[in-house]
Order: sequence, then structure tokens, then C-alpha cells
Amino acid sequence: MTNIPRRSLAAGVGLLLGAMAIPARSQQLAISATTLRLTAKPLTFNPDKVKGLSADLLRRHYDEIYVSAVKRMNALNEELAKLDFNEAPAETVAKLKSEELAAYNATILHELYFDGIGEAPTQPAGLLAQALSRDFGSLDRWKAEFMATGRSLANDDGWVILAHSPRDKRLYNHRTASTSEMPAGSVPLLAMDMHRHAYEKDDGNDAAKYVEAFMQVVKWTNAERLYREAMRV
Repeated sequence: MTNIPRRSLAAGVGLLLGAMAIPARSQQLAISATTLRLTAKPLTFNPDKVKGLSADLLRRHYDEIYVSAVKRMNALNEELAKLDFNEAPAETVAKLKSEELAAYNATILHELYFDGIGEAPTQPAGLLAQALSRDFGSLDRWKAEFMATGRSLANDDGWVILAHSPRDKRLYNHRTASTSEMPAGSVPLLAMDMHRHAYEKDDGNDAAKYVEAFMQVVKWTNAERLYREAMRV
């Protein structure tokens, strides 16, 4: 039998025990590293100065829908960070990941929605105006399509999104029936919320009136900035 010095044997056992402890320690580090907390963005306009959309409607929309989506996203981040994905039931993973996608998209789209609202009417200008005319035939035709897409959601909930496709090098108006439906690979520039919470308090079921009001308060400088950034993607 080979003689192994006691000191070497002890060192070997120590290395073995240390190696066995690494997975648990790594898992703990992974949990702490993946926890993320989002912060709600403040409004970039004074709700009292927006024409066509009441201040009460805008504040409720911001507080009850957008801020709630941010809080839900943070809660989901905590749940997912604590989850052992090697042991979690498939239905638990499916539920949490589906909710995560919906909450994340709701957060991003509401930020885009509120950032696209201004206190004074503006019109598309610069490179974005040129792109709208190029891809839709004219600014008027783009506007007609965007508004018609919004009215088509009058009996449903969803979003109308003006987005730039880096792949196609062009703009699209997308219609989504839920926050889980997003145009793949596109950069959203302007979003119009067509859920009833966006207009019901002001206009009842008159979605067309809301669409008209929204178009009058679009802050095009935000969409133009996003378009210039998207052109570099």
C-alpha cells in the first residue's frame, strides 16, 4: 500500500471539500447578482397643460398603470432571482416568465407613451419626417394609417407602435393586441396606448376621439431623437 504523508492527505481532503462547496456558493452569488430594481421615470410634461387629455386621466394612467407595472416588474425580478431553475416546476417557470415579459413590455411602452406627449403641438421634422414620407408615401398617409390602426383597436386592448426596423431600414406602424406581442428586432419610436384606461375616463367608449386628441399632443422631438439613435443600430 502506498504511503501518503498525513499533511498531503489533509490538504487533499480540504481541496475536495472546497470543490464540493463551490456550487452552493456560486448559486448564492448568482442569486444576488441577478436581482434588479427598476425606478419609475418621472413625467416629462405638466399634465395640467396638455390639451385634449385631462390631467386626472394622465395622472391616474401614470400612477395606477405605469408605476404599478414597474413595481410588478421588481417583484417578479425578486421571485425569479430566488428560484432554483433546476428544481422549479415547468408551470411555475412558465407563469413567471410570461408575466415578466408582459410587465417589462408594459414598462417600456408606457415610458415611450408618456415621453411622446407634450404640452404644445409639434410636427415631424428632419430625418424622421423624410423617412415617414419615404416609407408611407407622405406624412398624411402615415398619419391616416397610424390613426386607423388605433381605431381598429376600439373594441379591444392594445398598442399602436411606430417602429424602425434596422433589418429592413424602414419604418412600420405595428398593431399589437397585448403587451406580449412586440415587433421582433425593431426599435419603437412612438407608442399610442389603446387600452381603455388610456381614454375611458375622458371619452367613454369613443376611442376615435381619443386617437384624435393623442395625435394633437405628440412630442415629435422624442421620436426624432430615438430615430437618430436607431439609425446607428
